[in-house]
This record gives sequence, structure tokens and C-alpha cells, in this order.
Amino acid sequence: MCRLCVSGRADRLTSMRFLHTSDWHLGRTFHGVDVLDIQARAMDEIVEWVAEHRVDAVLVSGDVYDRAQPRTEVVELLNSTLAKIRRAGAYVVMTSGNHDSAARLGFGAEIMAHGGVFLRTRLDQADRPVIFSRSESGVRATDTALSGGTEHAGEHGAAGRSGADEAVAVYGIPYLEPRSVAPHLECSATHQSVLGTVARTTAEDLARREGTRGMVMAHAFVTGAAATESERVIDSGGLGTVSADVFESHEYAALGHIHRRQTLRDGVRYSGSPVAYSFSETGQTKGAWLVEFTEEGGPEVRTSITGRVCTWPNCAAIWRICSENLNTLRQNPRGARWCSRTPSAPPRPWTGFAPGFPRPWNCAGNRTGAVHNSSSATAHVSERPRALSHCVLRSSTTFDSGP
Repeated sequence: MCRLCVSGRADRLTSMRFLHTSDWHLGRTFHGVDVLDIQARAMDEIVEWVAEHRVDAVLVSGDVYDRAQPRTEVVELLNSTLAKIRRAGAYVVMTSGNHDSAARLGFGAEIMAHGGVFLRTRLDQADRPVIFSRSESGVRATDTALSGGTEHAGEHGAAGRSGADEAVAVYGIPYLEPRSVAPHLECSATHQSVLGTVARTTAEDLARREGTRGMVMAHAFVTGAAATESERVIDSGGLGTVSADVFESHEYAALGHIHRRQTLRDGVRYSGSPVAYSFSETGQTKGAWLVEFTEEGGPEVRTSITGRVCTWPNCAAIWRICSENLNTLRQNPRGARWCSRTPSAPPRPWTGFAPGFPRPWNCAGNRTGAVHNSSSATAHVSERPRALSHCVLRSSTTFDSGP
């Protein structure tokens, strides 16, 4: 059988570090406004974290893309990001989410594995982990999906006893549509049943790998998680939720799907999205989890990494505009990057005037005139000076002229 091993950095001999991320949603818009440049900055920041914290592997737990058919420039952004992460010294393990096309994201998986990027987009790959082992020569990544899985388990166990200081098996479970995979698994068509069945197969595989520690990646709505407004609903009458107990055989569950970073229990965490994708995420801390496996125990969440450039829209960057601070926005449009106005009176015609705008603007995206909007609306003002005249009308709140 073919065995794929790729060498990594050799600057730490007693631990392995994993950067838990998810829900990049590359190509997503914010209420219709293209934010690919901001996503590119967020990707660069992830690369900086890899170098700064000497990360051995970056985990992306689903929803790499926002759409099944991403635009060309979006694909190019992912390609450049993966290349930068590898140059910074870390491997990458990615799973597909409910937004991704599993077939498109998984294209070229065997070729990419030889470059240190491991894709898990198919059901039959879920119980075939990527095994990271550290020895005096550095970190090695073994893709058991290429090396035969079960046959390789005994071989790796022997290798671990004879030379490697430690080994961590990372199981990547892609998003699984219950109605599609339940017949193959011979279980009921619920997320709980499907994910529970697959998680048991990963636990059985891990039990055969003597001396190997386990980590699982999954893209699901786990019971107890606090959602935001920007996730796509996969629940139907409670059938979309999954108990955290399905991950109990693994030391750490790196979850994706919920965009709020949070801890459900010890060793079961959501990283959240690196960028805010709804006004409900105002004030949330965006970033990632740095998980470290050491010889003494663990895994230990060494730190929660907080983003800088990718915390938009956050804190003062979002204004829920009411009548008393409209004048402030007009006087300093650069002070508000993304604006959502909360209604304080019945809808009436309203036009905004501000320095930096080439012409008077209103919330219908026009540069002149006024708007009488009888339905809900939200205005967004770009942070970039060259686009300060861009105002987008989307369903959220109602504009009016104030008192």
C-alpha cells in the first residue's frame, strides 16, 4: 500500500499545536456588498498566527466557501491562502460544510495531500484520519485515506512505539445530509443518528491505533450552541441538532457551522467564523482556538487567538443608527463602516448628506434624491474612502427622517 508522509518543522519536541478555525465562507457578501478584500485580510491574519504561534496544522471545519460554485477570484484566494499557510510551516486539514460543494472542494484531494493539504469531503473518508506524529526529526503527517486506513493502523502503532514521541489522529467528518447518507449507514435520517453512527466508526478506528490520541472535526449544530443570524438553517423540527456526547471518544472536537466562538464543554468547541457576517455578531470576538497536545496531558487550549483586521463589523464599526447620531455619521462617514438604522418613528423621506460623498446619497443606493421606504431597510457604508458613496438597501430595519 502507498503510504504518504510529509515532513514538517522540527523546532519543538514535546508538543503539537493545531489552529482550530472554521466557516471562512470565502466569497460571501455582507447584505449584498462584496467583502472579499476584507476576507483576504482575515486569511493573511491566519497565516500570521501560524508563524507567530508555530502552528503545526490548521484545521478548517467546514464552509470553506460560501457557495457551491465560487467565483474565480474566490478560488484564487483559497489557493493563495493554502500556499501561504504551507510556506509558514503548517499542514492544513479541511472538511466540507453545508455551503460547500463536496465534489468541487474535494477535487484533486490526492494530489493536494502530497503537498500537505488534506481534504475530507466524502463519507468513506471520515474514519480514515490524518495522523500527525512528532519525533526528533519533526512533525510528519500521514494520510491514511491514501495508505489503506485499517492496514496502516497497526503499522503506525508500531512506529509510534519505536520512535515517535506522540501521535494525534485527526478525523475529518464532512457535513453529511441525512437523507442522502442514512441508507448507506443503515440508520435513521436525522443529524443525530447519522453523525453518531459516523463518530462511532472513528472511535473504533482510534481504538485500534494503540498509543494514538484522537481529535475529530465536524460541521453540525450541537445542542447548547448559541447561534447567530448568519448561519444557514439545517434544523427541521429539532432533527438538525446533535448531542455533544457523540464526540466523547475523542480528546477534542473542532466544530464548525456556528459563527459565534464558544465552548460547549471541555474539549468541545466552536471556533466561529473569522469574519462577522451579520449585525447579530456585533461585539463578538472573532479569532480561533490554539489547541496544544503535550506529553503530559491535554489537549490544552493554549490560547484563544483574537483577530485584529478581521473583527469587522465590530464594536464601533457597526452603528445601529438612530436620530440622535445621524448628524455624527454625516459629519464623519469614515467613522462608521457598516450601519444599520433602528426605526424611531413612522417611515418618512430621508436623505443623508456627508463630507466625502460626491453627491447627496440615500439608502436606496442612489446618489441623489430622497427615499420613502415603506418596508424594512438597512444602509451600509463601506470603510474604503473610494467607495464612501456606496449605500446598500437590504431588509433589516426601517429608515426615517427622525424627529
